[in-house]
This record gives sequence, C-alpha cells and structure tokens, in this order.
Amino acid sequence: MNHNDMMHLKNTITMPDALAEALVQGCTAPQKSRARHARTHFSRLAVPLIAVFALFLCGTTSFAYNLYQEYTLAVFWEKGLSADEIDHLGQALSELDGVSSCRFISGDEAWAEFSAAYLDADTVSSFTENPLADSGNYRLSISLQADTGKIRAKIADLAGVRLVQNLKELN
Repeated sequence: MNHNDMMHLKNTITMPDALAEALVQGCTAPQKSRARHARTHFSRLAVPLIAVFALFLCGTTSFAYNLYQEYTLAVFWEKGLSADEIDHLGQALSELDGVSSCRFISGDEAWAEFSAAYLDADTVSSFTENPLADSGNYRLSISLQADTGKIRAKIADLAGVRLVQNLKELN
C-alpha cells in the first residue's frame, strides 16, 4: 500500500486526527531491522531436534508394535536325536518361509526359565537332576503376514519333530 492509498483511506474513515496520523506513520515508515536474539538461534535448533526425537519415538513404537505382531512357536524334538540331527532340524526350521528368527533353547536353559517363573528356591533345590533335560527346543518367531497354520503343518512334517506349540499355549 503506497502513501496516496493510505491518505485516501485515512480521509474515508472517521477517526480522531491523532490516531489517523499515527496509522499513516506506522504503515508508511520504513521497517527497522530487528536484532537477532540468542533465543531465535535456539528455536532454529529446537525444531530439528524435536523432529528427530519424534522420529525416534515413532521408530521405537513401530519396533515394539512389530515385536508383538509375531507369533512365537516352540518346536520340541524327539528324544534320542544326535547333536547333528538337532542342528540340521534348526537349519531346516530357519529356512522356512515366514520364520523371522530361530533360537536354540537347551534343556538347562528351559529348566532355568521354568524354575525362575514357577518355583521357589526351596523347591528348585530339592531337584538333584534337571527334569527338563530332554525339553530342549527351538523358539521360532513367525511374522504376522505368514499363515501360521501352514507353517505349523510344515514343521510337524519335518523328521525328528515331536511337538509344535504356540508359546502362549505353554504359559
């Protein structure tokens, strides 16, 4: 808006003369440059930092969501299998479509998990041998997109598999 337009506007609006002059001066005077403050420098850094933090939160939330969107199966093998046969079974399990991870659980580890979750120290000390020595298994994570029923059927058909259970069924 130029000076002539401003003067025309001033003459058409009914207002006190002092207010009209102040309006004209405020609108037509050249703008003064504002000095930079340390606060503006901080705010320029704060926005990217907040954005990075928000992306980090979204990433960890997504990871947690994906973690709970997987089925966990326990695959128990038949008693008397050799270590090579157990390793071969683990290799076959990890190569199945839809299996995102395959982890070996020894009988000792199974006993440690079970006793920590369900027994007190006195009861655990009363056992002289590991009652779950033959309960080693493979823990499989099956992705949500995979057909768990078909994968369970494929696993049950593998040589040496005794039992396939959803880990939640065991709890």
